[in-house]
Amino acid sequence: MQPTRKGTLTVIGLLLGAAALAVFAGQARRRITIEAVEGPVDFAGDIAFVDVNLVTMLGDSALTHHTVLVHGEMIVALGPADSIAVPQSAFRVDGSGSYLMPGLTDAHTHVAFEEDLLLYLANGVTTIVNLGNEPDVPILEWRDEVAAGERLGPTLFVARFVDGARRRSRIRGAYLLSTPEAARVFVSETKSAGYDLIKAYNSLSLRVYSALMEEAAAQGIAVVGHGVRAPGMQGLLEAGQVMVAHAEEYLYTHFRRSIDPALIPSAVDMTLEAGAYVVPNLSAYEIIALQWGKPRVLERLLELPELGYVHPFWRKYWARGRYISRQGDLISRLEFLRELTAALNEAGVPLLLGTDSPSIPGMLAGFSIHDDLRNLVESGLTPYEALRAGTRNPGKFLNGYVPGSAPFGMIQVGQRADLILLRDDPLASVENLKGRVGVMVRGRWLNEARLQELMAGLADSFSAGESDDS
Repeated sequence: MQPTRKGTLTVIGLLLGAAALAVFAGQARRRITIEAVEGPVDFAGDIAFVDVNLVTMLGDSALTHHTVLVHGEMIVALGPADSIAVPQSAFRVDGSGSYLMPGLTDAHTHVAFEEDLLLYLANGVTTIVNLGNEPDVPILEWRDEVAAGERLGPTLFVARFVDGARRRSRIRGAYLLSTPEAARVFVSETKSAGYDLIKAYNSLSLRVYSALMEEAAAQGIAVVGHGVRAPGMQGLLEAGQVMVAHAEEYLYTHFRRSIDPALIPSAVDMTLEAGAYVVPNLSAYEIIALQWGKPRVLERLLELPELGYVHPFWRKYWARGRYISRQGDLISRLEFLRELTAALNEAGVPLLLGTDSPSIPGMLAGFSIHDDLRNLVESGLTPYEALRAGTRNPGKFLNGYVPGSAPFGMIQVGQRADLILLRDDPLASVENLKGRVGVMVRGRWLNEARLQELMAGLADSFSAGESDDS
């Protein structure tokens, strides 16, 4: 399957015409907690989506004229609209002509501020996998508060980030390990602290990585992450790493001598045999490629209207220009990664949506999930296959590797009620995910007006805070 430049050209056009981008609504600096607001815009209780078209993610077509009942955080009944009795006490959401699908998962994030969380939710991302943050970020507290219904945000799964100690890690917050003994202690402490996953980074030595993997298997905590250079892709997959966090990691561990399409089948075969998941992360690679050696592109990114909804820290961090002084051109590599992604998908390797947001300049929390979906489609996946990477696949992945997590990712009885109501069919085009009627997270329904209100309040508070600082 041949890759295409269409997505790249589309994004370049958007960057050069930033003023034409649609303005979403912003976020609030204050802590956002659940309040008892009963009504059509914000409701938690028995809820019925009546006479809706269902995108269950059990197949690639929608079920027409169905009703879904939600009680608490779970889907408790669904079926043809004329067969489901809606309790009189239930709040009814009229779904006539609309499409109901599972909420999305972003399986590669780096949340650093509580304000980041709402941007995901307002874009239909009801679950995130956080693959590392600095130690002073209380991410485990936020995870537990969301689970307890005390904080509004997507359900969080949290990895603890580890790298080798032979050099300073590029990312602050990594725990640096130099001996196998330290690796075993790290795994035990990580498990005891309540982390869901371990993320392995590039420079772990072979001895340390092997000890880490052995102890993680013994402790029952899964390891995800980069293409650790010492074992290489074949070695880390054989060792039991269950997810590769970037398709580009294959460039550094399997295609090191030659970026040759003839080597794609062997990369696919080893991944399929290991049963590992892959986060292509094409949206992140695309935005890096676009600004690689191009200061003007970064300037346009920093003029995007959505920047008003982003924490000021991220705006200042992006403005440092990590990539604009680099030499060369990454577009051909982006096209190669699209080809690799298509081959992985065609072979049956399970893919996951992931954006690496908001740590990369231009990767806006929540908003960038739409770029990731677009990139998958432009790599040759059908809309259903792209949506599966953000719904059914992450549900299976996290249920399989995080003990005690509730089922989610499909519309079925017994699944967590994380849902998006859309005006148009997402199976016809992933662009239709931008036309939301509302989002349900863990059984709480927020229509688009309510989400816009919350977002606008956050943007106002950011603006006011910057004025106070000036």
